[in-house]
Amino acid sequence: MKPSAFVVGVCCTLLLAACAPRTRTYEKTVSVSLPANSHTALGQAANRLGDPKDGRSGVRLISDGEQALVSRLLLAAAAEQTIDAQYYLLHNDPTGHLFAASLLRAADRGVRVRLLLDDMDTSSYDAMTAALDYHENIEIRLFNPFWRDQSLVIAGLTDFKRINRRMHNKSMTADNVFTIVGGRNIGAEYFLARKEMNYADLDVLAAGPVVNEVSQSFDSYWNSEFAVPARVVVGEPETFSLSDARDRLNDLVEEAKKTQYGTALKKTAQENFTDGALSLDWVPAKLYADPPSKAAGLENSGPILASQLLPYFENADSEVNIVSAYFVPRNKGVKWLTELESRGVDVKVVTNSLASNDVAPVYAHYAKKRRALLRGGVELYELRPDAYQVQRRGINWAQSQSGLHSKAFAVDDRYLFVGSFNWDPRSVNINTEMGILIDSPALTVNTMGALDEALPAYTYHVTLEDEGQLKWTTLSEDGKILEYDAEPTGTTWDHIVAGFLSILPIGSQL
Repeated sequence: MKPSAFVVGVCCTLLLAACAPRTRTYEKTVSVSLPANSHTALGQAANRLGDPKDGRSGVRLISDGEQALVSRLLLAAAAEQTIDAQYYLLHNDPTGHLFAASLLRAADRGVRVRLLLDDMDTSSYDAMTAALDYHENIEIRLFNPFWRDQSLVIAGLTDFKRINRRMHNKSMTADNVFTIVGGRNIGAEYFLARKEMNYADLDVLAAGPVVNEVSQSFDSYWNSEFAVPARVVVGEPETFSLSDARDRLNDLVEEAKKTQYGTALKKTAQENFTDGALSLDWVPAKLYADPPSKAAGLENSGPILASQLLPYFENADSEVNIVSAYFVPRNKGVKWLTELESRGVDVKVVTNSLASNDVAPVYAHYAKKRRALLRGGVELYELRPDAYQVQRRGINWAQSQSGLHSKAFAVDDRYLFVGSFNWDPRSVNINTEMGILIDSPALTVNTMGALDEALPAYTYHVTLEDEGQLKWTTLSEDGKILEYDAEPTGTTWDHIVAGFLSILPIGSQL
């Protein structure tokens, strides 16, 4: 090595060493969920909805985006003791403002609010976070934070192993009586509030014993070493006070109420959540979640979610249906799914097409496995980007494009899982995930029946011809069969980019 190169190498090493993560010390209190109280409004509501108090939980699937947002706002409005919310993303947009305002109003009533956010996308509203965290009844913690005194470039170079692991969990629990668990983050595209692009997604509204399981999981994350008090990360409120935050959120809420979407939310609440309009199915249900220690990347951190769910597939007799927004099976996944087929289990996968997928590398690394999956007998369906235009439901669906964000699977017309878990390496090995598994033949059959009914018009059925050519089949609005012998979505540039991304060795990070 030349002397100049040696000097440069030493300087770079010293620079990185100087920027290496340092040990940070701070104080943090331990808190836990409070027992459910049957005398609260929500406790009484659960009783009215037929809680048999025999170990079964009440569940209701929420696929409509407007209902999904309203259900969260109503839970916050009805809470009397506690709200625990855990999300990967909380966007600084109208739906995020409505959600934050609902938490603030609850805290003003004396409700203890604990908000745990992954720090992937919070820095743009640090001032609001600091102000809300100043409320005596609100505490905000950031999971695996990006320290504000360090640039993202330096963090990526020196602390990548840590910051690459994110908390992807999504739940909201009120008074330890009702919870909402599923695929939705808090943002306009998850609640049908954007005109350009909206996601098809799925949540479970639940009451009964499974709620306490969600609360216990939340406590484990809240008190883990990875949940850092927001004030430690973003500092004390300075020019933007709690009073400023309250005024700002009140103004934003009033603006939202005057919009067409605000009117739609009010109508949704009246039609779906008034007395007599809401019902629950009381069935066995269980929460499955990664341990928070998965964020450390330790092999002995406890059984991860994927391994906890594995026995359901190993014991499958007839069929497995998978709905996954981000589906990256890789060689091991292809082998596993085709082995299910070889022992007589029909496997069906619904995922995004090129144009409906919002993460190009994910599509690229899924597409390179399509032929292998089809040769092994797996059925493949890809969401049409115009699915919302086809269905024409909701205030913004008539003009918006669609993307699949749901994460669910069903086994043998008996088990139905809904949560945050995608069928990709990131969900399996890197991020933390959660979901509720429902043991109900009736609910599972009805849900899968509705899916099967929707597939012909809202997806492309991908098949493999004898000569190895892929074919995409769908129905037009007038019921005619449409067939394509080349990818029917995406621009020429999209295809070029996908082809390039497919050769990059990044599959393990997707």
